[in-house]
Amino acid sequence: MRQPGRERFEADRHARIDALLKLLGKQFMVEESESSVENRVYYDTFDWRLYRRKMIFYRCGSRLNLMKFSGRPLVSAVGRNRKTYFWWDIVDEALSETLRPVLDMRALSRIVSVTSTINEFRVMNDERKTVARILLQSDAVDGAGKQTPAETVIVEEIRGYDAPYRRILQNCTGLGLNKRGNRSGAEYILERSERVPGAYGDKFSVDLDNSITLGEAVSRICAQLLEDMKENRDGIVADIDSEFLHDFRIAVRRTRSLISLLRIVLPERMTGYFAAEFKWLGSVTGPVRDIDVYLLEKDDYTSLLPQPLQSGMGLFFEELEGRRGGELKQLQTHLCSERYEALVEDWRRFLDNRDGELFAGEMMVNCRDYADEMILKRFKNFIKAGSAITDASPDEDLHRLRIRGKKFRYLLEFFKSFYEQKQMLVFLKHMKKLQDNLGDFNDLSVQQELLNKKLDSLRGKNLQTIRLAAALGGLIAVLNDRHDELRHQFGATFADFAAASNKTLLKQMIRSDRSARRGKR
Repeated sequence: MRQPGRERFEADRHARIDALLKLLGKQFMVEESESSVENRVYYDTFDWRLYRRKMIFYRCGSRLNLMKFSGRPLVSAVGRNRKTYFWWDIVDEALSETLRPVLDMRALSRIVSVTSTINEFRVMNDERKTVARILLQSDAVDGAGKQTPAETVIVEEIRGYDAPYRRILQNCTGLGLNKRGNRSGAEYILERSERVPGAYGDKFSVDLDNSITLGEAVSRICAQLLEDMKENRDGIVADIDSEFLHDFRIAVRRTRSLISLLRIVLPERMTGYFAAEFKWLGSVTGPVRDIDVYLLEKDDYTSLLPQPLQSGMGLFFEELEGRRGGELKQLQTHLCSERYEALVEDWRRFLDNRDGELFAGEMMVNCRDYADEMILKRFKNFIKAGSAITDASPDEDLHRLRIRGKKFRYLLEFFKSFYEQKQMLVFLKHMKKLQDNLGDFNDLSVQQELLNKKLDSLRGKNLQTIRLAAALGGLIAVLNDRHDELRHQFGATFADFAAASNKTLLKQMIRSDRSARRGKR
């Protein structure tokens, strides 16, 4: 059996709605039945994790609601009014567990708030039988201090009265009301917010064409990285969630990597200053991120220990949380300092200065040719360095290889728009496996070093100190076993990456259209 119809229309002027009611009044009996006012606040993560999965989270009164773009409810629960929500802040298990795999460590933050006034009208025939309902919804959208009115007309069919329903739809169209289609009201509201839905969060990518110069490509890439830093800075200062700092640091590392790459073609007086300043920026963001990594592993670390030792681990994390507060204040000071603002402004001017070194001399060479050469050269050197590592090599060799690999991956990501995307994705997938091995190995080294320093610093023989020492010693032993396991896995993991098939894939990707491009010049 066919379900009754329900159609939404957008009205750009309230006069159109008045005209509709006047027109329907000539054809039917129209009577207002009830009205209501509803306040809703919509949330999403900074990188739009819900929006990208066609999901919407909003608070209405004391209820938290999760639904699909289609309007289909997923979970609704009672919850507190908060500026931000982590999944673990939500008491209702059904809602928190639904959000958990989507949000991970990101917080839901306020995107937009809406006050909706809804007036319902009964459309009746001569016998005063209701043949349709019309809902007039007026939304006052508050994105960031500005009010944006949005008018919606919702026409609901009553079963058995399809002819009046069709006539009302024709009237709406005739008066210039636009059908909203399959977009839900909530999706429509998000599109009216100041933030552009989905604008942040995709993997780093800058579109470059084969004819672009090296200088222009660098300007575009670094401008995007600078924008990423600027977008994440406010989240760090407000301490919304740990991923703002994580993304900020990645943008800084990528920038430093590209500056290093350009040392051979840019004056030292320019690259020297920026290299030093971005190194400073990386160093001042390090302490908070190091602590965050530990705090994010809190549950995992605790679960690795037997029950009698877990209370001692709690003492360790309490101390870390206290230290984080002090380190965060210092970081906030740096990010609000004149030195930081000067670096951002100087870097912006350098990237935009069409009369400067970035757009002259060797920077005017074809970027695609430069990228081809650099990728093949860096890959060859990376394979050579990795092949020289044996079971007897010191751990520092793996750490240096990790850094080489990270710079090589950044190089691929900077210029990936030049190459066939499926081949690039396959190659990066192979590389990620090796990077995960090296990255986890390095993380465990750093973590053990910090834990050992903490253990060595303990003084006294009270019960609390003994419990903490026992917990630290137990965790160091577990992490050391993991560390050794990853070291043993390196050989096979590197061999997979250095396989002939992977080398062939990269060469095919680099040289696929080289002859065709040369023919066009």
